Amino acid sequence: MKKIGIVSFIIILGILGYLAYQKWNKPVKSDITEIAVNDPSIITKIELKDREGNEIILTKKEGIWYVNDMLPVFLPKIESLLNETLKNIRIKGPVAKTAQKNVVRKLVGHSIHVQLFQGSERIRDYYVGSPNPDRSSTYIYIEGSETPFEAHIFGFASLLEPKFSTNPQDWFNKTIFDFKPDDISSIEVMNNEIPEESFQLSKKDSFYNISPTLTSLSQSASRSYFSLFSFKNLEGYANYLSVEQKDSIKNTQPFITIKVNPIQGKSIALNLYRKGDFKIGNNLYDKQGQVILEDTERYFATFTDFPYLVTVQDYTMGKLLVKRSYFRSDF
Repeated sequence: MKKIGIVSFIIILGILGYLAYQKWNKPVKSDITEIAVNDPSIITKIELKDREGNEIILTKKEGIWYVNDMLPVFLPKIESLLNETLKNIRIKGPVAKTAQKNVVRKLVGHSIHVQLFQGSERIRDYYVGSPNPDRSSTYIYIEGSETPFEAHIFGFASLLEPKFSTNPQDWFNKTIFDFKPDDISSIEVMNNEIPEESFQLSKKDSFYNISPTLTSLSQSASRSYFSLFSFKNLEGYANYLSVEQKDSIKNTQPFITIKVNPIQGKSIALNLYRKGDFKIGNNLYDKQGQVILEDTERYFATFTDFPYLVTVQDYTMGKLLVKRSYFRSDF
């Protein structure tokens, strides 16, 4: 009987220890006002939905975040949300009783429903609304609470709503090219305006070749060109155009196409269209529809596996627009 009692005591002790361990490691709110997630790496899904019915689902799969299971998330954007907002958001206190009804009315009419998940478990659930009158904090309602609160991020501007955007374009990865020179096998440039200036530049064992061949290829110019393809991002979206206008541009032959073939992974092709070729955008026209002043600072663009027409800056992409003759050595 004594042995049975000892065994039973050990079993009970083990169960209590296991439950304590589970409770200690489970990322639950110890208080209704605790909404920060101290370790954002545990978050695997973020659901954002506004009162107009717009919804964004950000999901982490094998360490990569995706928008609505469509396209990768722009890394700086998700890192900012996780490590600057969700980790540091704090409750300043409840809304004053005299203002609670008015704040609740505002939240019902305009707010973003934020739900955070660890696996299949929902670990945070709250609504983010508009800022308070002096914009020092943002109104927020936590699911299960009896009152709305004021929330902020200590030391930062506390207009929190834009950080939880429900526009998918705010989350899509803006990177077009991001390759180190040693990651690239070859680069193809198709110049549709001057076909003889098209080329393919390839590298093998730190030695560069060009096709069609040149009598004297500059290895230094080739090396320099391979180094230009890191962190090349789109500027924005051509949302000011109609669907018909965007389709018309995408169905037009680009004036140049630049394709990067990496040693590992998928090739990426960028198609560029001069804005002056279309009677839209920031160009100025005379009464006969002729271009008076062309917008030369940016181009319309499309690129591999990205369904939207975007704009890119000449400041960002201009150095990539070289001709085959650029690589001819003068020595």
